[in-house]
Amino acid sequence: MTNDENIDRQIEEALNSISEIKRASPKPYLFTRINTRLNIQVKNFWEGVAVFISRPAVLILGLCLILTANISVLLLNKSSSINSATERSINSVSDEDEYSTSFATIDNFENSEP
Repeated sequence: MTNDENIDRQIEEALNSISEIKRASPKPYLFTRINTRLNIQVKNFWEGVAVFISRPAVLILGLCLILTANISVLLLNKSSSINSATERSINSVSDEDEYSTSFATIDNFENSEP
């Protein structure tokens, strides 16, 4: 019987502990703030662009495009360096011909004496 009385007393304490609980109420003007935030329309062009760009699919697509552009630039730069090396070798062969010309340049025109 002591266990039954002990259990009854614990149940009574638990019920009495929640008797003074009050209903939660929001701060004043909370609902009006929420409604104004929900009803705000996109005001200018840049806000619309920011909303569009901030979508995950657009961000992933943009990053893929940037990565693709960088890789293509690297590959084109590599192939152009190979082409320039072959052009240098062709120019060195043509410079050895008897028709090669040389140009004289004046580097220090201001420092020379008349």
